Amino acid sequence: MSKEKPAPRSGVDWIGYNLKITQHRLRQRLDAELAHLGITAAQNAVLLAVAGNTRISNAELARAAFVTPQTMQAILVNLERAGLIVRSPHPQHGRVIMTELTTAGKRAVADGAKAADAVERRMLSRLSTEEARLLCELLKRCAAALDDEPSERL
Repeated sequence: MSKEKPAPRSGVDWIGYNLKITQHRLRQRLDAELAHLGITAAQNAVLLAVAGNTRISNAELARAAFVTPQTMQAILVNLERAGLIVRSPHPQHGRVIMTELTTAGKRAVADGAKAADAVERRMLSRLSTEEARLLCELLKRCAAALDDEPSERL
């Protein structure tokens, strides 16, 4: 009895491919929505992270924005030049740099969050509330599975 090999799937049948296409289109749409605010999706992610924690490190900011530490430094310089953040040494810890939002930065956070919400609503517009909730849960579980240590190679 010979075992037939399954036919290779095309890219459109791969979940990972569809995830990447969706992520790419989401990023494009978000960048388009944020353009009128003068910020990018990565800058928006940084502003949101700073809003939640003024003592956040540059490495943590890079992870939050899915960029390298070197790129993060450039993003911070641009946000500071645009008057959206100020950076200053921590009063007790000289090596720690605090990043804080300016008044304009706080407005950008609020406007950026509205833009991100609008894009997400559009992305989910063809799903029911339950389907959207399930999609979110399934994606979290998939991400967690990839964080697990691999037991064996298949």
